[in-house]
Amino acid sequence: MDNYVKIANEYQRKFFGNIPHRLIFANLICGLVSLLMSISGFYRFSSLFILLAGVCSYLNRKSYRQQHPKPETTNQFESFADMTSFAVAPVILVHSLKNWSFLLIVAFISFPFAGAYRIVKLNPKSTNDYVLGLPLPAAGIVVALLAFFSLVSPIIMIILSLLMSASLEIPKP
Repeated sequence: MDNYVKIANEYQRKFFGNIPHRLIFANLICGLVSLLMSISGFYRFSSLFILLAGVCSYLNRKSYRQQHPKPETTNQFESFADMTSFAVAPVILVHSLKNWSFLLIVAFISFPFAGAYRIVKLNPKSTNDYVLGLPLPAAGIVVALLAFFSLVSPIIMIILSLLMSASLEIPKP
């Protein structure tokens, strides 16, 4: 009987121990599906997949807070998933919705670069009490919500870019 309990405990540890990694994969898959939806012309579905990636990202962060510090490779993979889901996917979505303009080109360039800057420079400086700059998932979700209702504006994307790269101390929830 003890052998069965040991096997059950090992399967439980393997399954629940990998939930944060599975959530990172789900985040990345949602971002990639969002890109495919944008390219195929299904803009609202694209927005919904960005929002679903936000849910996965939130649950991932909550699950890691209850565990020990993340390994460096996990941080890098999570950053890659966030860049795909919350920087590249929203920019491609907006590109699919809007006509080209000078401000839109500035937004296309500044939004992913500000997101990358925030991940590389400001994430390591964040503490347990606050984060520096607007988090990339929050900015990507704002763009996705605006795109869902066809209210997206290049000016809003530029403002979000500035907020992401600013050294504002935002309290963690």
